[in-house]
Amino acid sequence: MKKSFLAASIIALAGNAFAGGYLTNTNQSIYFLRNPARDASIGIDGVYYNPAGAAFYNDGFHIQFNWQNAHQKRDAYASYPIPVLPSPLFKYNFGNPSPNEDGGREFTGRVDVPIQPSLFALYNTGDWSFQFGFGVIGGGGNCEFEHGVGMFEALVGSKALAALGKEGFGGYSMEGYVNGKSYYFGGTFTVARKLSEKLSVSLGLRGIYATNNYTGHIKNIKFGMRTGLADNPLVVIDQTQNPALADLELDCDQKGFGIAPIIGLDWKAADWVNIAAKVEFKTKLRVESEAHNNAAFDALAGSNPAFAAYTDGAKTPCDMPTIAAIGAQFMPTEALRLNVGYHHYFDMDTKQWTKDMVGNTNEIVFGAEYDISEMFEISAGLQRTIYDQTDDNISDMSFNMTSFCYGFGIGVRVSPAIKLNAAYFQTFYDDYNKTEYLDPANTMVKSTTKYSRTNRVIGLGIDISF
Repeated sequence: MKKSFLAASIIALAGNAFAGGYLTNTNQSIYFLRNPARDASIGIDGVYYNPAGAAFYNDGFHIQFNWQNAHQKRDAYASYPIPVLPSPLFKYNFGNPSPNEDGGREFTGRVDVPIQPSLFALYNTGDWSFQFGFGVIGGGGNCEFEHGVGMFEALVGSKALAALGKEGFGGYSMEGYVNGKSYYFGGTFTVARKLSEKLSVSLGLRGIYATNNYTGHIKNIKFGMRTGLADNPLVVIDQTQNPALADLELDCDQKGFGIAPIIGLDWKAADWVNIAAKVEFKTKLRVESEAHNNAAFDALAGSNPAFAAYTDGAKTPCDMPTIAAIGAQFMPTEALRLNVGYHHYFDMDTKQWTKDMVGNTNEIVFGAEYDISEMFEISAGLQRTIYDQTDDNISDMSFNMTSFCYGFGIGVRVSPAIKLNAAYFQTFYDDYNKTEYLDPANTMVKSTTKYSRTNRVIGLGIDISF
């Protein structure tokens, strides 16, 4: 289990800066940012959300461009009280002692995505619809922990305590840094057909190319030893006295490719009700590592299987889960559309997570669109994502918590062939508190960590019809 836990943590380090499951980005269009309940909507972005329903869109060629900007902040406030010492561990970092009374320290990671593009193309002729979509289906960001993460500092501090003993322990110091980039580029080809004026079906195929990069280091490690002299001075031990304190440097690129089918159905149950369903089947994805780590890191990986995935030639599972979605759109008036949807992520069937780490994720969405006039359209919506997970799936490098999102925006039709879209999307995450021993086999160092996140996305888009 520990091997899977750390592997999944580092794989997800760059994380999902957007809406959706652990790895899946569902905010593929500005329409979604305006109203995340897109499952039964009829539109150009139906290429992603409702491919069967897109067959009911106007005949002709239609294209949509989307540009999104995302910013996410991840905070982990960690404290490591030690029963054999009078103060928590971070108080003994003589290079950077914790200034807080409880000995805790906050480690902050930031995910910035300046430009996140997506493209949808739709050609409808008679009963047939031919569709193409491209976007960042998973990952989609660069997450940097400028000062490393708490578990890395705690490992160094506990190693110093174990090496020097309670009487000789005088502290430690180190410099930490972690950075992760992850992009899952997805291209989807779909054919849909209207079987009648009320029913349509679709069949698509999505190819996903994954590229990840992880860099980090723990360097300038020093131990502080107390002598037995009367004034008990601190003697600093560094690499010149102990080669075991060598820097650890991680530099790993991972690449992989996978394919999965997608099926859809759209049913006009009544003139004012549309119902749609879609299943994206699991993408079996294995990434292969090309690593340029230093010898000390590779030596650590040789003795610790948890780090083996980041050595040269290693292959690691990064499956995208099966997703089942169903939605309905109600049109009480010609100008008003009310939407509701439900998504189920089959995370337990993926290879990278074990069943004692996660259950399946559930998501519900609500939204409304209103045509103020032929030129202006406004919309807004809500999303609730509920994760089923244990502490084993939460780490300093990767923590996904149950969340609540809202989005709103406007569409402006500047001509019969051109429509502009703008939106704002905000996510609020539940805090998560975790208490554990740094090493379950050694109950000397106990950690308490509070995890929190914030996220916001703004977007602009354009629809063009020919």
